[in-house]
Formats: sequence, structure tokens, C-alpha cells
Amino acid sequence: MKILATNLFVERSVADLDWVLYILVTSMALVAIGRVLFNNNFESLNKFEKFQEVNDNQRLFGLLFQFVFALLISALALNYFTEEYDFLLNTPLLKVVFLSSCILLFFGIRSILGKVASFAFGISHDRSFNAKAFNYFRVHSVALLWVGVLLFYFSSLHQLILAATLLFFLLLIRIVAYYTVMNHQEVKQSKIWYYNILYLCALEILPLLVLFKFLNIW
Repeated sequence: MKILATNLFVERSVADLDWVLYILVTSMALVAIGRVLFNNNFESLNKFEKFQEVNDNQRLFGLLFQFVFALLISALALNYFTEEYDFLLNTPLLKVVFLSSCILLFFGIRSILGKVASFAFGISHDRSFNAKAFNYFRVHSVALLWVGVLLFYFSSLHQLILAATLLFFLLLIRIVAYYTVMNHQEVKQSKIWYYNILYLCALEILPLLVLFKFLNIW
């Protein structure tokens, strides 16, 4: 194990990457707080059916992991962030806060558009099941991201390949989450792929376009 760690991890200047350590520690601290507040949720993460039986506050649980998710994604995206706004965002932590705010804004827009899409297309959903399903898979995404950020900045692995691999697995987790939600739908109209494609466009594509336009104008 020591030989593996020696070959995998490389020495970095702490002065340059102390902000990464802050992000990783903060993320772990938030997860630890969630572990105390939502013990039943954590105890049931080994099995999806068991997680569905938990009746803890799923909204607060989801918000906690959405925040951690945004924080970790921002830490990765910072490496590719434009230098155009350096006169305002002159430290890595400020950039992470800005990117996290944009991601959380995206989540907010997506939530609103999702409700509008459900109403407009007349698609009925089990909100409790959906919330638990997305929360369950988001926890696994956060775990993957935490390890990914650690390897991205402190290992000898090629950063672009690692980022692409992380993106692939995050998309795979998202696809499995949507498949689980759609497969659970009981209303006939909700199972029609035409409506589900429109619904997914409203949830995933349209909020990104709105956010991109907002950032472009800003």
C-alpha cells in the first residue's frame, strides 16, 4: 500500500493548493454533520430499497449534498476557469464560491422548470420516491467527486483523462437515477418517451442554456 501511495501521489506545494485542502476538509465536515443529522439515511445507503423506507427530512438531506456536490464540482472546474474575471475573483476560493453559486443557481432553475414541465406535460410523479432516488444517487456522486478532487490535484494521473473519466461516471450515475425514476412511474402517459424527453430537456438542457446566457450577459 505504501509503494502504491508513493507511486500514485506526488508532492505539491502546499502554498499553491491549500485551498483544495480547505474544500476537501469542508466537504468532509459537512458530510460528517449530515451523518449525525441523518443517521438513518446513511445507514441505508448500501441498499436502494432500504433507503426508500427512510422517512427523514429528504429536502434538507438533498440540499446538504447539493451544496457539497456544487463545491466539489467547482474545485474541479476551477482548473479550466477563464482568467477573464481575475480582477474580481483573484483567489481560488473566491472562484470556487462563484462557481458553486452558479451551480446552485442551475439547480434552482432546474427545479422550477421541472415543476413547470410536469404541469405543462401533465406528467404525474411520485415526488417522495423521486426525491429519495435522486438523493441516493447524489450521495454516490459526491463520494466519487471527493476522491476525484483528491486524485486530480495530488496524484500523478493525467488530469484531463481523470476529468473525462469522472464526467463519464457522473453521467452514468445520472442516467441510472433517471432510469430508476422513470421505471417507477405508474401513469401510462408518464411512461411515454416523448413526454419524458421533453421533461428531461426542461430539467437538464434548458437550465444550462439559461445559465450560460446569464453568465454571457454578465
